[in-house]
Amino acid sequence: MNVIVGLTMLILGGISAGSSYVPLKGVKGWAWESLWAVQGLVAWLLLPLLLALLATPHLFTVLHSTDTSTLATTYAFGFLWGLGGLAWGMAVRYIGLALGFTIATGFLSSLGTLVPIIAQGRLTETLATTPGRITIGSIALSLIGIIICGKAGWQREKETTATKVFQFKKGIGIAFAAGVLGACFAFGIAAGDPIKQKAIAEGASPIMANSPVFFIELLGGITVNLLYCLFMNRRNRTFSDYRQAANPRELKTNYAFSALVGALWYLQFVFYGMAAFYMGPYSFANWSVHMSFMVVASNLWGYYFKEWKGASKATIRWNTAGILVLVIAGIIMGVAAAK
Repeated sequence: MNVIVGLTMLILGGISAGSSYVPLKGVKGWAWESLWAVQGLVAWLLLPLLLALLATPHLFTVLHSTDTSTLATTYAFGFLWGLGGLAWGMAVRYIGLALGFTIATGFLSSLGTLVPIIAQGRLTETLATTPGRITIGSIALSLIGIIICGKAGWQREKETTATKVFQFKKGIGIAFAAGVLGACFAFGIAAGDPIKQKAIAEGASPIMANSPVFFIELLGGITVNLLYCLFMNRRNRTFSDYRQAANPRELKTNYAFSALVGALWYLQFVFYGMAAFYMGPYSFANWSVHMSFMVVASNLWGYYFKEWKGASKATIRWNTAGILVLVIAGIIMGVAAAK
């Protein structure tokens, strides 16, 4: 039963992340760097700090007593992940919500799941059990589903007038980089495990004990993103975005929608952290399940916003098939973990 609860948390987290960029469509008249800076401050600084303070008794005592190398490594992986997040936002801009998530997530899913297992020397142990083999197989199946969705996106680009809106070649390269760098988040969680253990020793609930880890890791993420956004604000002379818009109401709306992006993005970590407690020995599959349902949600939003308008029925069927494969992979993983 605990595993089912964990899977539910991962699915909810994936849906939250896959829906997070939707409010960006409500931001009017702001440069990309301005809205990205606002959502980043909410997602990667304010909310992580707030949750860490609420979930961890004596938070700063925990961090002060943690080995400097652990903090630095966790922060560094967060910094690299932040580069990936920055690239991810650009990929969505160039090739759309659905395909941007799909390509980047393919690399996130496979690298973020398998590399930690191999690095920890647990691959043989995992493959020694039937549930372990099934779970590894379902991870491979989820990657196939992501590839199918990517194929559909490629066909869409050839069939529609999407090139007038999207820049496929540029976007695909950025999405690739986003996926490779984004996988560093899973490594940062592993590196920050001593922080988690100290938080538990200080009285933090094991369910929320990853909160201080996320805080340190996301400090790295906000560092790189905020520096880039401020650089772009200066280069493009868009600092005025933060204090003016077409009218006062639009300014408030821009702040609200940008903050909502950040809130939805961070909510995935709340669910993900809770899932880590419930999944137990199958927690290595967390990243893949989370990423898969992120793709499902983002593709459904892509349909809703008519990003596939003009694509052939065959292409849409390919994309739908990819989504179904991802859902089936998640179900198989749940069955395997429940054995």
